[in-house]
Amino acid sequence: MKDNTVVPQAPTEATQPGTPTGNSRTCSDYITISMLLKAMQISSECKILPAELSRVFSGVVVATKTPEDVATPIHQWISSCGNKNTSATALLPHEWCKEATLGLAHEDSQQLARVAIGVAFLRGKSRNEQSATPADLAMIWGLVRGAITHSMTTGPRFNAARSSQGFLSVALCSLLKDGNIDELYRFHIWLPDGQRGDRNFAVHSHQAFAQSWILAGEGKDYRYSFEPVENMEDATHAQYALSWSDNKNTSTTYKTHQTSSTVVNTGKLGRTTPIEGPTVHTRDMSYSIPSAKYHSTEVAPDGFHATLFVFDSHRGFVKDAPVLGPKDSESSTQFRDPAGVTPAALANMVETMRSWELLMEQGKFEEALKLCESAPDFPNTARYKQQVLGQLGNG
Repeated sequence: MKDNTVVPQAPTEATQPGTPTGNSRTCSDYITISMLLKAMQISSECKILPAELSRVFSGVVVATKTPEDVATPIHQWISSCGNKNTSATALLPHEWCKEATLGLAHEDSQQLARVAIGVAFLRGKSRNEQSATPADLAMIWGLVRGAITHSMTTGPRFNAARSSQGFLSVALCSLLKDGNIDELYRFHIWLPDGQRGDRNFAVHSHQAFAQSWILAGEGKDYRYSFEPVENMEDATHAQYALSWSDNKNTSTTYKTHQTSSTVVNTGKLGRTTPIEGPTVHTRDMSYSIPSAKYHSTEVAPDGFHATLFVFDSHRGFVKDAPVLGPKDSESSTQFRDPAGVTPAALANMVETMRSWELLMEQGKFEEALKLCESAPDFPNTARYKQQVLGQLGNG
């Protein structure tokens, strides 16, 4: 570590209630600091301007409810880095991380800066329509995971929420404009818990352009067309309008911190036709969804899937982006309560699964089996252990 960059690590102790601690092996036994540093140094083609980092950090503040007295010194630090590096204002991610270690005294502040650095780098890749390499994603995920699993003591907090599509999401950066999403970066996780949302409302569209980067597991994407019809007999679906609630009010104004979302039948009938899919997405792949285009995502009920996800209105935005649902229903409400699942536990599960996938890819089946049996946060051990045993049986 010749530049003395400090990179985040998840705590080795369990983060779920009732999980054993002590000598249990975790994903950090398989992914080393040197590997993350290497990823940061070989992948970072995009430099980040202080103004870009400051904008993203503003979204991190909103997503984590960072107190003003914590956020202000970080904004000042970002600005000072720009003034200090006048000959080369834009810095590479690992250079920003080094500056954060030197310039921010509190670990909470360093972690908040790091997640902003990771998101800003991903933002640059997406905006420039550049592919994020496996090394890029490893670096970004390392920064994000380090922040999510760090125990904040100065007030900031990441929060998990249940989506109507069945997955759990953790907001990383939220920037709103005129009551609409301007830029929203999230971490999405489908747990092997059978919860996949109401399939009657699986087909939906987004107001803003969306892009997803796969961290682990397998998902399938389907695309659809919707042709308006007049008669109930000719219709397969109706369009539903979406609103959000934060316990203060329910409206079409987007809210970063929601308690529920509700879709209401507009009475606009149509015929839905599959036009593309399934398209299978696995680790290190990426795909995008234009605004107002209908799609659905399918993940096996007993499978695990995780992505980094962005809504970016600068690449497309349509105010009217309906959800499709039953033609003869009135409404449906989804509560955001994650039922006690913490962002840290989710992040550790993703890292464990990424470690397992890497071992499987490398043909290290004995080690993959050991990870299944020993990692306290391994999702659906039985399913993935069976996959390993199948490979060992074919060996």
